[in-house]
Amino acid sequence: MKSFLLLVGLVGAGALAAPPQTPREIEAQIRKEGGRTVLKNLAANETVFEDILLHIDSGTDAWLKVATLLKPFSDAGIAESLDYAVARALPNAPVQVLSLVGHGFALEDICTSPFNEPEPGVAEAYQREALRALSSIREPHLKALATECAKRVKLPLSGP
Repeated sequence: MKSFLLLVGLVGAGALAAPPQTPREIEAQIRKEGGRTVLKNLAANETVFEDILLHIDSGTDAWLKVATLLKPFSDAGIAESLDYAVARALPNAPVQVLSLVGHGFALEDICTSPFNEPEPGVAEAYQREALRALSSIREPHLKALATECAKRVKLPLSGP
């Protein structure tokens, strides 16, 4: 009975409230509680944070906006996770991703191979998809950035 009452008390106090799951919910929570608090709470739950990173990978405008809202409050490890999620969005949304350069994200951080010890073929497949997406950019103000990004996405040649 004591455990039940404690659980009811915690739920009533908001301690077990569900984390925000949509971009709109995250934005509202940032306005209400501040970005630092929201990011700390999101990152404390690894499953929730990984899910958010996967959504950012999709490259949708709403999730890329979440990345830009969270980035200023990130420490080095979380910043790298956000950079990699945005980089993985590059093949899906090259214009939107490149538009983030100078708005919380740096070219060298999002135009890279966004994997740590990937399975064989993963980085190579990413490179092909990212280069194809970058070559499709027609917006004059992004062409030079796309060219520079493509140079950085290319994997180093291995072997003798």
